[in-house]
Amino acid sequence: MKRSSQSNEHRKKRTKTYHCSKERVGGSGGGGNFQVQANMSGVMVTCTRSKESRSQKEVIDLFEEYAKKLYSNDDDSKEKDNNEEEEELDLEAQVAKELAELKQPTKDNKQSLFSNISTNMDCVLFIKTRSPVEPVSFVHKILTDLKEEKKQRTRYTSRFLPVENTCHANLNAIEKMAETMFKPKFENNSKSFGVICRIRNCTKLDRMEVIQKLASVVGEGHRVDLENPDLSIIVEICQNICMMSVVEDFNELKKYNIESILGLNDNGPPPPKNKSKPKPEESSVEKE
Repeated sequence: MKRSSQSNEHRKKRTKTYHCSKERVGGSGGGGNFQVQANMSGVMVTCTRSKESRSQKEVIDLFEEYAKKLYSNDDDSKEKDNNEEEEELDLEAQVAKELAELKQPTKDNKQSLFSNISTNMDCVLFIKTRSPVEPVSFVHKILTDLKEEKKQRTRYTSRFLPVENTCHANLNAIEKMAETMFKPKFENNSKSFGVICRIRNCTKLDRMEVIQKLASVVGEGHRVDLENPDLSIIVEICQNICMMSVVEDFNELKKYNIESILGLNDNGPPPPKNKSKPKPEESSVEKE
């Protein structure tokens, strides 16, 4: 009987252990496979390990706050048009319209500007955006405000990397996407640029080959400058998908690292020096 009670206690302890570890399943808060697909725009987010779900919530809350500030006029104009349209409808038509809307339970989800797409990776989220949100200018605005205000808005989030577009992770697809993306940004005047490429969980591509291919797409008349470029080409390759964007102020905004912008990664001032002279015995011990 004693063995039976001891085994039951052991099972209870093991159950608690599995329950705690379950928080890490599905790194992007939701589990499943890597679900980012080609032709998506959004923001790649890096965060604290095992805090993906909390990071997801605080990031979407922050994004929705900024979307309300930046795009509220667009929503107001749409709402005004809808109200005017409803005023023109008679009572019977309004009832029919409301019934039709009730038959579409997924409408609210479709209208959401931000949605989390599973990456199934630790510390990495992908927040898909919908028009009118433009990821590059949207993220730049948030980070610029953080730099000016020095006010911490997130606790578990480290970096925002805007994603203008995605494609399959092969050189031909990457080159084709780059040609479309680079043309309006490099066609006028000579610009300096840098390519920042990171590859995660993908063995079929070589980092330097990707960088050289993108530099060739930029073309002549522009120069490479990794210290202070006019434009930075950000490339994140995860499994079978390539995420890319062309951004400004990448180095000035601390490589889009939130913690560095706020000075949270600084070592801080050096400790004050002890003005009192050490005793001879203490000094000799320190030297040894």
